[in-house]
Amino acid sequence: MSVATPQRKDRLLPWIAAERAFRAVVLVVVGVALLSHPHADWASEAIRLAKHLGLDPNNNWIRRLTADLRKIHGSEDVFFGIVALGYGVLEGAEAYGLWRRRRWGEWLTVIATSLLLIPEVWELTKSISVLKVGALVVNIAIVAYLLRRIRRS
Repeated sequence: MSVATPQRKDRLLPWIAAERAFRAVVLVVVGVALLSHPHADWASEAIRLAKHLGLDPNNNWIRRLTADLRKIHGSEDVFFGIVALGYGVLEGAEAYGLWRRRRWGEWLTVIATSLLLIPEVWELTKSISVLKVGALVVNIAIVAYLLRRIRRS
């Protein structure tokens, strides 16, 4: 009878790492776009992308997104670009640490995700959506899972 090694037994860690890596890529792309085109009309770009993807630009969530994008001014693009890049680097570090099964990666993910639960809950007080609730539930589950994993080791 063979005993499974912790690496083979734990199949969730690579999935969490992949999710963090995907987030990192998206955030870095957004950050670079914001920094390289600080005065772009992002609302028009969002409408054009929605049409290209076959989505109805008059859909309620697309209209809300474009309304929010119209509120962002050129000087804010740079700020949000820097924030997106920084957050992308953090997500990338988490992904690397989790993929390589490093204890620091688990702790970094627990701490960063726990701190970012606060704005997620605050956002839910403004408006509730399935996406927001789903993201909160997934992040709470990831923190609980990693804390349990850390505690067992």
